[in-house]
Amino acid sequence: MTDHAPILSANAIIKQFQVKSATASGGLLRAVDGVSLDIFHGETVGIAGESGCGKTTLGKIMAGLLNPDQGTVSFHGRPLADMNRQEYGLFRRQTQMIFQDPFSSLNPRMRIGDTIGEPLLLAGIRDRATRRAKTETIMQSVGLTSDHFNRFPHEFSGGQRQRIGIARALSADPAVIIADEPVSSLDISIQAQIINLLQEMKSAFNLSLAIVSHDLSVLRHLCDRVCIMYLGAVVETAPASLLFSNCRHPYTEALISAVPRINPGATRRATVLKDDIPSPLNIPSGCRFHPRCRYARDICRHTTPPLEEKQPGHLAACHFSL
Repeated sequence: MTDHAPILSANAIIKQFQVKSATASGGLLRAVDGVSLDIFHGETVGIAGESGCGKTTLGKIMAGLLNPDQGTVSFHGRPLADMNRQEYGLFRRQTQMIFQDPFSSLNPRMRIGDTIGEPLLLAGIRDRATRRAKTETIMQSVGLTSDHFNRFPHEFSGGQRQRIGIARALSADPAVIIADEPVSSLDISIQAQIINLLQEMKSAFNLSLAIVSHDLSVLRHLCDRVCIMYLGAVVETAPASLLFSNCRHPYTEALISAVPRINPGATRRATVLKDDIPSPLNIPSGCRFHPRCRYARDICRHTTPPLEEKQPGHLAACHFSL
């Protein structure tokens, strides 16, 4: 069940980066190209696509870690650009991000108890004993013990470090957590533990989640709604059950067909994409997916398909999807 008004919104976001290379004098890489996305209270939204599609950049913009070149991010309906210092501070506390590499996101010189408890200090809890008690409670909720309090990040495994990252985010008392590839750097056996932990924390702390991932099997398990990005733009978004049972975009079809299946009796032919993903410095005209699409026709090369509703709640940017 979700509230009618979104808790966090991105509207027509554009983000470009100046790029220089050995083979080119430079150019503008449009990492996010006109993306709009709402996150409602109590839901889990997945943001998926191949590497370089802009999903991590979008997540950082929605978390307030990057500023968009165009478009607006709003928290509880209020644009970030219109907020005063106090309002923006509340947004930053209530919108937390968990990063892909749990080791690089932790200060190697800080004991993990201090790392997890730092948001409590910033929130005004000055009493050391009170702060430690709250920190240990949060640590226990993610499967860490009080014995871990005085240890340093290098003393932990990858899965434990990700638990530390989750605990640090939770200590800020967030409303929204944006997790960037939260299990991609972990062993398969540990991935399931972290996925289950995220689900438990969502329920226990009354959170909204956005999961950035290239792994559709993770998103299928976690998400209420999934947004598919390609070369910086949204090409399809739908409730997870609809997306995986009746996708409306050829790119989504290819991604889903590539997901491994456990059932050996399942007969399925993977959709093989033509060529490599084009350079984001030179996005194709018309439908940006047409050079790799087996359904492409002449209109696809010249006319950009709008992202339009194909059925209630299910949007796709394809000239030929029904």
